[in-house]
Amino acid sequence: MTTLDGLLPGIVDAHVHYFDPTRSSWALARFARIAALPMRRLVPGPILRASARFTDPDERRLLIDPAVLGAAYEPPQYAIDVGNLMASTGVGTEQVVAVESQWRPEPDPEVVMARAAAELTYVTGLPNGTHGPRLGAVVTAADPRHPQFATHLDRQLAESDRVRGVRVKWAQHPDPDLLDWCAEPDFVASTAFLTGFEALADRGLSFVSLAYSHQLGQLDLLARRFPETTIVIDHLGLPAGIFGPTGARTGTTAAARAEIHNLWRERMTMIAQNPNVVVKVSGLGLGVLGYGRETAGNIGSRRVLADMIGPLVLHVVDHFGPDRVMFGSDSPVDKPNAPIGMVAGALLDVLGDRGEHVVTQLFAETARRVYRLDS
Repeated sequence: MTTLDGLLPGIVDAHVHYFDPTRSSWALARFARIAALPMRRLVPGPILRASARFTDPDERRLLIDPAVLGAAYEPPQYAIDVGNLMASTGVGTEQVVAVESQWRPEPDPEVVMARAAAELTYVTGLPNGTHGPRLGAVVTAADPRHPQFATHLDRQLAESDRVRGVRVKWAQHPDPDLLDWCAEPDFVASTAFLTGFEALADRGLSFVSLAYSHQLGQLDLLARRFPETTIVIDHLGLPAGIFGPTGARTGTTAAARAEIHNLWRERMTMIAQNPNVVVKVSGLGLGVLGYGRETAGNIGSRRVLADMIGPLVLHVVDHFGPDRVMFGSDSPVDKPNAPIGMVAGALLDVLGDRGEHVVTQLFAETARRVYRLDS
């Protein structure tokens, strides 16, 4: 199977970032501590626009091309990228799930939630469905430990009926050159977090987890504690260094990469036993995985990518089943290394011989069910 034409009206892209670096929600983050909420209106517009030209140190540690974060990415830009998708799969994108794009770690939950509120207004106000695919759902940001977490969720749900989940970035890594989003070692086991998680569960929202693969054991315990709540693992569990050297000392040798891969397999096999856990096949071109820069659109790069991701993708499909895996392009973050068409084409190369059910679940139906999308 080399095309989705005739199988799906279009792909549901479960991981897209829309943002404008000149708007205060993003620009002020680059000024770090002057992002205090009452002050943001006092910063002149020219300074906000100028800030978009500079890359924050934390953004550099993310190993994201600075050009990606320095320019607005909205439905018209995404629609251009989908042309690449049509050429490689035979279909475009029908709907997207917009995922929060607060790149910079922020220790103040008040700031996180205020930015999330501004971002929701921004994303739902974009020309979704006019200049680009429909907006199927929104995954917002928040810190479950905050005493007002439940109130924040209610405000988000009141503002938009598209809110379907909360992404929490609690990734921590022993490599000092890899970015930590959280300073609390037992984040998902803390009393404050679990209290907030109950509020999320009561509202029928999914928990979207961004953490490194060595943290999956903690996520397994959370999944067992809340078996009725859907937990989505972002970016295949983020196995840093699995494809090549990254950070200061991660994945620097073939033996080290083999160990990362083996531990990732063990943890994914373990957490797959929880039927409420779903894996997002996304972030495949992230620099933190050790993925080397390839020539965008070159057929050789598609083959290289398919060879690299094949063992990981087949493992999650075999253990989670096709009904618990879904595709996300991570646009535009992955674009310099792996444009959406190249990623989708590589996935078809890996899974095409598994049959129609596998590819239709991956590219559309799982996301429809998890995020309760309209047909």
